[in-house]
Amino acid sequence: METLHNGTSARELSNRALIKEITGKVSVLAQKEFELAKAEIRADLKAELTMIKVLGFAAIAALIGVNLLLVAPILALALVIPGWLAALAVGGGILVTAAIVGYIGWRRHVTRPLLLTRQTLKEDMQWVKERLA
Repeated sequence: METLHNGTSARELSNRALIKEITGKVSVLAQKEFELAKAEIRADLKAELTMIKVLGFAAIAALIGVNLLLVAPILALALVIPGWLAALAVGGGILVTAAIVGYIGWRRHVTRPLLLTRQTLKEDMQWVKERLA
């Protein structure tokens, strides 16, 4: 036999009192679940913000590393040709490569979006017109 918070048993209460007791407990349960969800969201958000900070630091470190890797061939070429010409050659090579990759990527963009959907809609409209005629 379950004893309620006021010391009485559930069998001693009327239906109305039982419903009121259940409603109260459901309300408290919903409130506690809401508080738990808020606390979890705060903790998850804090963890995500920490992850973003760490990834940002990693991205900056990667950019610095790439820059240093690009300086290395310039310094190597500077032993043979003037430094400015070495930097120009390496920079030009990188720009040409970027332009080619960009062009290849651009050629892959969708020129006629939703082609299959438009075709099926056209067929559906034709079917409807035939049925209504």
